[in-house]
Amino acid sequence: MRDEIRDIYELVRNKFYLGDETFEVGERRYEPVSLFGIITCILNGRELIFGEYGSGKTTSSERISSLMKGLPLEFVQASTIHGHPEQTEEKMKATLDLGILEKEGKEVVRWKVSVFSPVLIIDEINRLPMGKQNMILNEIDRNIWSYRGETIVFKEDKTFFATVNYQDLGTTRMIPPLLDRFDIAIEIGRVHPIRKRVIRRGIRDEVLRDRKMTKEIIEYLKERNETKNVNDILNFIKEKSEEFKDKLEDKLKKEGFNVEIPRDDDLKRMVKEIENVDVSEDAELFLDYLGQEVYCQLGLKKDFSKCDGCHYANFICSDLYAISNRAEISTFKYARALAWIEEEDLSLEHIVAVLPYVLWHRSEINYKKISEIRDFEKDSCDELYAVKDMIASVKRRWEEHRDYQIEAYRCIMEGDYRRLKEIARNLNHPFFKSLVRV
Repeated sequence: MRDEIRDIYELVRNKFYLGDETFEVGERRYEPVSLFGIITCILNGRELIFGEYGSGKTTSSERISSLMKGLPLEFVQASTIHGHPEQTEEKMKATLDLGILEKEGKEVVRWKVSVFSPVLIIDEINRLPMGKQNMILNEIDRNIWSYRGETIVFKEDKTFFATVNYQDLGTTRMIPPLLDRFDIAIEIGRVHPIRKRVIRRGIRDEVLRDRKMTKEIIEYLKERNETKNVNDILNFIKEKSEEFKDKLEDKLKKEGFNVEIPRDDDLKRMVKEIENVDVSEDAELFLDYLGQEVYCQLGLKKDFSKCDGCHYANFICSDLYAISNRAEISTFKYARALAWIEEEDLSLEHIVAVLPYVLWHRSEINYKKISEIRDFEKDSCDELYAVKDMIASVKRRWEEHRDYQIEAYRCIMEGDYRRLKEIARNLNHPFFKSLVRV
């Protein structure tokens, strides 16, 4: 199954999204839009895609979703939610059947196509006003959809993509709870001039299209889009998805691409294998260390104004506001998936590579850190570059303290608290202090 995924990655990178390989894992390089898009579809994760308007954010997520989920491209596009100030629950989730309401006085909820789609793209999510961003928190977090007293609790999760334009006159700030619900965030980056030539001539995606099947699925949904018919609708979409995958493989073969699209059972087996990827001791030790260094030592509620002159000002706590529990879970999920694709155990390399993409969108960064790196030449935005720099600094400190960390854990197991307190006092680092805190 790994070979199938690597083949799909090559297909996406060479045909559907022609970006540069800017994501580094040790000495290996990947194109991040293609790689993380595929991983997000396998895991049923949640991914933000940042970039300028017209840079390919929406089209890349549509094509990857169509390919990985086995859905006609038109259906993926039809289920997309568009962010704008006038967006409402009725346009995003459901409406009442006005005919039945007028004739019988009964409220019958009619759900939108997007509710049932295995993959949902929210286009320009930061054009939703802050108040309206709250309307989709539960849906994105748990895939639980509620409207007018009716609720659909889906047994299986779905994949979420959301595109984000950099700040302009029409955008608003995304609320922190919504940002924290997205596992990972990537950027649409620069494109090699030769690849630009291909893009200028237009990337052909006809192979992903099937208007007839899309019409069939949507008509079926519109006839049965009540809560009581959820299971029938989901089964119908699965059947059509498997049928489309067969067609898609044949079409791609005619174009010279011999790939196998993973079936639903294949995706479930992949997830189980990813969950069982062994984790190296160094990966665990580093996350333990980082998770304590990010805490403010002067109080539970962090305030960057306290950092000036603080004894711990050289640690990550003075640059990064927090690492949430969701962020740690996201790190493990995506790093494990990356290790699985590479047929390796989850190593420190994987953690360090994935962490910046998990953190930069969901945690406030001290403006002083941003000002330090603003004028550096880089192939990412200031925030992502800053987090990469922070993680590299923490890694250097951790390498100096690794042996002491192992010894400290051994002291806990053996009950040698005198030696543990001595280590904590000598190193005076938040991680070691946390071990002796009463």
